[in-house]
Amino acid sequence: MRRIAALSAALWLLALTGPARARAGSSSAVGTSGAQFLKIAPGARSAGMGQAYAGLADGVEAIYYNPAGLGDMMRVEITGMHDSYFQDIDYEFAALAVPMLSWVDSKKDKNAYGVVGAAVYDLSVQNIEQRSLTETDQPINTFGSTDLAYTLGYAYALPDTGLSLGVTAKFIDQTIDNVSASAFAADLGALYHLGELRLGAGVRNAGTQSKFVSEADPMPLTIFGGASYKVTDALLGSVEMDLPRDNSAVVAFGAEYRKRFADKLTGAARLGYNTANSEAGGWAGASFGLGVGYGNLNFDFAFVPFGDLGNTFRYSLTAKF
Repeated sequence: MRRIAALSAALWLLALTGPARARAGSSSAVGTSGAQFLKIAPGARSAGMGQAYAGLADGVEAIYYNPAGLGDMMRVEITGMHDSYFQDIDYEFAALAVPMLSWVDSKKDKNAYGVVGAAVYDLSVQNIEQRSLTETDQPINTFGSTDLAYTLGYAYALPDTGLSLGVTAKFIDQTIDNVSASAFAADLGALYHLGELRLGAGVRNAGTQSKFVSEADPMPLTIFGGASYKVTDALLGSVEMDLPRDNSAVVAFGAEYRKRFADKLTGAARLGYNTANSEAGGWAGASFGLGVGYGNLNFDFAFVPFGDLGNTFRYSLTAKF
């Protein structure tokens, strides 16, 4: 039964991603996608692991990385993140996952009817200098830019197969000064459990085009695949490959070591590497993270350097109920 489920998932993903594979990774498409903020992966825990999270996807952050991961959740989980990005850019993320409880049969698992999720992404820049067409020493005004995405998702774990499937729908709303654009997009994902090994794959940001004035840009569609392996109760490793339509392939690696200090107190240390940022110089590409958990609360921090562009610091707080 497990082999049949795994084969079905593979065929399902091939059918969904077939039209996109020919475009993914094309050098001629560099810079041709709109809504680039959708590529900024949220979450301090996953960022500390180099964003190699699609094959792990064991928390509410799965709504971005691989929505199928929501299907395994048995408890309500909520998270909020603040990212101090470089060049005075602020990035906020909030997400909620709720298992569909069984009121008909209390003996069923809490996710027997699947898990629903919601998320909001907000990237904003303020005080951008506006200048006239002629050369001037001083700006004539300032303006701001805001990128928002509202997401709804659903995932279901197929009983006795180790396979979960998930989908999200997004509404994208962007504003630059007094000009705006909107679009719709969807993510599709699958996650397969084989003992301590987890395998994930899917598509992010398949959708309509965004149009500010006259020219419309396609969404930054990305095909992803990843795996994670729990080496011991304390140590796990992960790897991910992304194939964006507007750039070359991206490979990420991550590791997490978790230690229990007391009955309710845990700590975690994380390392990662992501090739998407490796050309910025310095420590760009590497990432480092720490986490502290007490009871149902977890606080995570990640340091992600971007070389000459500057450093980013991510802070996440997650609660389970």
